[in-house]
Amino acid sequence: MKYSLIFTLSLSLFTTTLIGQYSSALEAKAEIIFDSFNPDSDTIINAGILITLEKNWHIYWRNPGDSGILTSFNFKVPEEIKLSEVQWPIPKIFEFEGYASYGYEDKVLFPFHIKIPYDKTLNSFEIAVEIKSLICKDLCKPFNAEVRKVSDLKSEYNPPTEIKELFTKTLNQLPEKNEFIKVEAIGHSDKISMKIISQRLNTAKVKSAHFIPYENGIFRNSLNQEFTKNSDSIVLNVEYDQFKTKIPESLEGILIFEVLAEEGIKKVGYEIKESLKVNEKD
Repeated sequence: MKYSLIFTLSLSLFTTTLIGQYSSALEAKAEIIFDSFNPDSDTIINAGILITLEKNWHIYWRNPGDSGILTSFNFKVPEEIKLSEVQWPIPKIFEFEGYASYGYEDKVLFPFHIKIPYDKTLNSFEIAVEIKSLICKDLCKPFNAEVRKVSDLKSEYNPPTEIKELFTKTLNQLPEKNEFIKVEAIGHSDKISMKIISQRLNTAKVKSAHFIPYENGIFRNSLNQEFTKNSDSIVLNVEYDQFKTKIPESLEGILIFEVLAEEGIKKVGYEIKESLKVNEKD
């Protein structure tokens, strides 16, 4: 989306830094949450950064698309504690006047894992994360926050039901590794064509297909991408950006499908990293 980005000489007006569990602004707030943990048996804590947005506001994915900036996380933990990478749920595509961007609205959880020492030398630890992003509605504002949380490693922890359900829902919305699909990608002068084969996908029930790259500036961001279905495969065409920064040698990003299921339209995603063949005839 092309928004009017409002800045001020006093950046602190839009920066929310609060030492505690929550960091909140009028339009968005962030917090660190934990899933269930038993100190007698667990060495991994399922955790996440939960961002809650006011109605019609959204925040951005790792590739923001035509507007916005990527959401970034900078962690601070004791050296005995190890963290996994933050995982990104399948984003929503926002379209405005022909421009498209990728992100989240309402409420989004970015899950990660905390690995604690086997020797149980820590009784507790503090985790802090600095968040830098942009939130948008009719206008955009920087959303910068630092949130902290102390974990007691001596006591069993059971979160409220809504938090447990949020972790379950989010983990089901993460893109899967592409062990279940085969992709053949051919580059043309103006686009790439991707032939997608998967025993997991019933092509007759696929209602839409979309590729979102991890790197911005190569492909045209759009709400819809042209695709055709055969009995055993899908062919997806993705146009290059007219001002593309480079010709890629490989495709890295996520494939998103909307599939007709018993509960309605279900969205599924797969991470891909595929070499790109060049059509010599172009």
